[in-house]
Amino acid sequence: MPRYLSLFKYSTEGTKGFLKEKASGREAAIRKAIESAGAKLELVYWVGTGEYSGIAISDFPDTATAAAFIATVVSTGSFSEFRGIELLTVSEFDRALTKSVSYRPPGA
Repeated sequence: MPRYLSLFKYSTEGTKGFLKEKASGREAAIRKAIESAGAKLELVYWVGTGEYSGIAISDFPDTATAAAFIATVVSTGSFSEFRGIELLTVSEFDRALTKSVSYRPPGA
């Protein structure tokens, strides 16, 4: 299962809802939404200061399901920023490094 790191920042309206529901309420809602997509929420951390409101790590059945989940939650307007980043294990990345790719840098 592809694993994703989600970095998210609530919009003004999303922040108002977060303050009303508290962190535990939002974590439960995130878990329910992810599980409805056939995925598994591994963890949620809230960011007290900084650029993002929180992060989540989830396992999705496939990349298309992750994309559908991200598109759905972003469409709500609750986020001013949402990044879904696929994570690779060491062995997955080592396999990727065995792939041959032809690339010419700009100006070369």
